[in-house]
Amino acid sequence: MIWTIIGAVIIFSIIIFIHELGHFIAARAFDVKVIEFAIGMGPKLFKKQRGETLYSIRAIPFGGFCSMEGEDSESKSERAFSCKPWYARLVILAAGAFMNVLLGFVIFMCVLIPGGMNHGLSSNVIDNIPANSLAAGKLEAGDKIIRVGNARVHIQQDLMLALMLHDGSDLSVTVDRNGEKITQTVTPVMRNASTPEFGYVLNVQLAPRPLNFANLIHESFFETVNSVKQVFLGLKMLLTGQVGVQQMSGPVGVVSEMNQAAQSGGILNFLFLAAFITVNIGVMNLLPLPALDGGRILFLLIELIRRKPIPPEKEGVVHFAGLVLLLGLMLFITWNDIMKLIF
Repeated sequence: MIWTIIGAVIIFSIIIFIHELGHFIAARAFDVKVIEFAIGMGPKLFKKQRGETLYSIRAIPFGGFCSMEGEDSESKSERAFSCKPWYARLVILAAGAFMNVLLGFVIFMCVLIPGGMNHGLSSNVIDNIPANSLAAGKLEAGDKIIRVGNARVHIQQDLMLALMLHDGSDLSVTVDRNGEKITQTVTPVMRNASTPEFGYVLNVQLAPRPLNFANLIHESFFETVNSVKQVFLGLKMLLTGQVGVQQMSGPVGVVSEMNQAAQSGGILNFLFLAAFITVNIGVMNLLPLPALDGGRILFLLIELIRRKPIPPEKEGVVHFAGLVLLLGLMLFITWNDIMKLIF
């Protein structure tokens, strides 16, 4: 467990560093003065002034920031964030989330290589259909699955995601058979009768795709896309009451899940979960909530509609209030995580 905790701290530190690095690079590209680039929160453990920017590492390894002139206060400098054109500010604000998603994509590539060398990459082409499968006689070996229900299928994970929350009713499956699109109605079967929460399958075996650079990019891209989809699926379930706040995980819960992943599948499962987490953090940061990058982007859009800038001090108050609420939510979730571990 201790090695998992150390690994999780390293992973979170890298995720935060990459996120803030995105803001930093974009700010430099648009000649915005960066006052401080910090990894972590709380008291400074290390600091170094280099040019106009202070670089620091702080005591609490969760969090970080890229402080820019004119970000939360009034400034007349032409290098202030608030004085830059709207498109420059938009790129700077979105750059952190973009870097998180890019990091997830790179980690997926690294994770997929070992399995691809041994077993090949996943595909959407049917290799074999068991004789007792309900898909027998409707689907054939060699069929390329294009769509299941309303979901587009590119890799095996797309198929699993489409069937994850399915209710077991008949499902339309569109395949490419020798260049012809054919749609069949197939009844999925429960993955495991004793654990219905594991969802359904079509009960077909998919052919492996050979490992090469193009296929690796292809699968890594759609693994990243599926991670984004799962974030929005989780938000939808939260907003519709299908899951509660009690089922959300904070740092303690995530470390526990990473430990389970490491125990069940070793370093590859650990890194696969890390890739999903960094994509998750990137997408969540773009939500239009105060204190998040998405909240700042929302204020920028309001400014464009009003054709009048919002005073940075007033915007800063809103973001500070949002930060307090987010910290309160995080404390609540962390407490729930601890109670789950104890009881």
